[in-house]
Amino acid sequence: MDLNKIKAYRGNPLMMGATVIGDTVNFAITARLGSKCELVLYEKGKNNEAARIPFENAQVIGNVFAMSIEGLDYKKYDYNFSIDGKIVTDAYAKALSGKEKWGIVPTDIRGSIVSSEFDWQNDAPLRRPYDETIIYRLHVRGFTKHVSSKAKHKGTYLGIVDKIPYLKKLGITMIELMPAYEFNEMESHVATSMKGQFSIENPVLNYWGYTSGYAFAPKASYAYATKPGSEVEEFKYMVRELHRNGIEVSMEYFFPEGTNPTLILDALHYWVMEYHIDGIHANCEKAVMKMIQTDNLLSTTKIFTYNFATDTDFYANVENKNLANFNDDFMVSARKFIKGDEDMLNTISYKIKANPPAVAVVNYVANHNTFTLYDAVSYDKKYNQANGENNRDGAVYNYSWNCGAEGDTRKRKINELRKHQIKNALSLVLLSQGVPMIYAGDEMCNSQKGNNNPYCLDNEISWTNWNTTAMAKEILDFTKKLIQFRKQHKILHLSSEPRLMDYKSYGLPDMSYHGSKAWYADFSHFNRHFSVMYCGKYATIDGKEDEADLFIAYNMFWEMIKFGIPSARNKRQWKVVFATDSGFKEPSDGIERMLQVPPRSIVVLMAK
Repeated sequence: MDLNKIKAYRGNPLMMGATVIGDTVNFAITARLGSKCELVLYEKGKNNEAARIPFENAQVIGNVFAMSIEGLDYKKYDYNFSIDGKIVTDAYAKALSGKEKWGIVPTDIRGSIVSSEFDWQNDAPLRRPYDETIIYRLHVRGFTKHVSSKAKHKGTYLGIVDKIPYLKKLGITMIELMPAYEFNEMESHVATSMKGQFSIENPVLNYWGYTSGYAFAPKASYAYATKPGSEVEEFKYMVRELHRNGIEVSMEYFFPEGTNPTLILDALHYWVMEYHIDGIHANCEKAVMKMIQTDNLLSTTKIFTYNFATDTDFYANVENKNLANFNDDFMVSARKFIKGDEDMLNTISYKIKANPPAVAVVNYVANHNTFTLYDAVSYDKKYNQANGENNRDGAVYNYSWNCGAEGDTRKRKINELRKHQIKNALSLVLLSQGVPMIYAGDEMCNSQKGNNNPYCLDNEISWTNWNTTAMAKEILDFTKKLIQFRKQHKILHLSSEPRLMDYKSYGLPDMSYHGSKAWYADFSHFNRHFSVMYCGKYATIDGKEDEADLFIAYNMFWEMIKFGIPSARNKRQWKVVFATDSGFKEPSDGIERMLQVPPRSIVVLMAK
């Protein structure tokens, strides 16, 4: 490298990392004032340093060292920084060299210099409102790695592209990725991020990605091509193709305690601007979350966390409603309700209508750190021995019920009950007002064999199994129809929470509770049944045809229950649309006064 051909100038300290600007590259890093800081350049594919360029005093402002280099053919070089003689990999690196192979401890990591060049073809974030959103949460590698996925590009960003037709047919409008930036899946120090008091040294693998890493760089080992920088192009291509098919993209981030808040905000800005993602899922300390939720650049980006306050006066951006709480409250309540626990009616009746004005709620019955939905109806206990921690890791309480046998069984009666319970759980999620989320594979009976915490497993336990059993096919078909039913009936996903009153003088409240008698809901602790009626007229938009009224009867008792049915509007007749014990069907003959609901079942009526 001929140093005479390049020129170094004072750089822009507000542009951290390596940023290509026309014919120049801006390099900036933080170090204590007075440090000896150098830019170290390497020719791609070679071990030796090509050059060291020191930062001059004139290139330092505060603790930021910034230089702009002109004449550098950046595509031929990787870089690191040297601070007081120690080689440091740039925390702001937009791509990394040396991390291309999954599960290998890298011996030499360098930053790669990438430009923003990509043919987005006029792509932009879709900005779909929460009330029209259906989330599908997945692990990039695990989603298509299993042989049953039949994806051409298994375990990669392109594998997700392979599955776009599946996601569209299912009815998904947003995917959420578990961390897909360059996290350190192999670390040599004590990993405390997920294991609490049972921390062990030198974990073999952190498969999930909730660990330290480089938050600006897409994960190179999730790219199908192995050439340097492929991950950048493939991630952008994935987002563009998902957007082209009407599917948004969100990603979860894990920032270890003590991470600089400025770096966090810079990283989120970068992914929204550079990769066109539609949502971010971040769990940070309260002060940092306040920065994120009030940030103007992120004001139309969906922001998920676990503990946004619902005090509407706090927010400067209430009208966009871009905030959402993503927690286990609904899951715990739903699991307890469907297995027949007592004193659940007050809780579950609130959960199905919850839709606060400033902060949306995400509803789900399984997540990455819980039993899968199939396992929640198949196991009473966790089986995490494969994790190497003597079954001490993972949640002890799973609010599950094995329906009469532990694990897989050939007993037809038990499998039929499990099938009904899965349908009950999915119905609770998709018939509730909050934002529904499906964990990848739950729609086709994916099992982790009773493991509720496979954070360190990269095998068929943690990968999504694309089941083709008769039971899996039936659940998948039911899920598709259930999502379609939700989309067809706006009254099930209003933009604001139902008020339980007739505030428009339509003759019926927007939503009302009932029980064994119409208009008399009995939420006594010993009861396990209630029903809900929705007046479809409250969902009429822009003078369109009056929506159907819906009546949903929930019976989690182990015997048949008779429900009183309120009269339908305008001399309409109630007809059964589907039931979780029998599936979807052609609308039945009219039902007038009473409805018999089978044990542990949900029945949906429609009057149109």
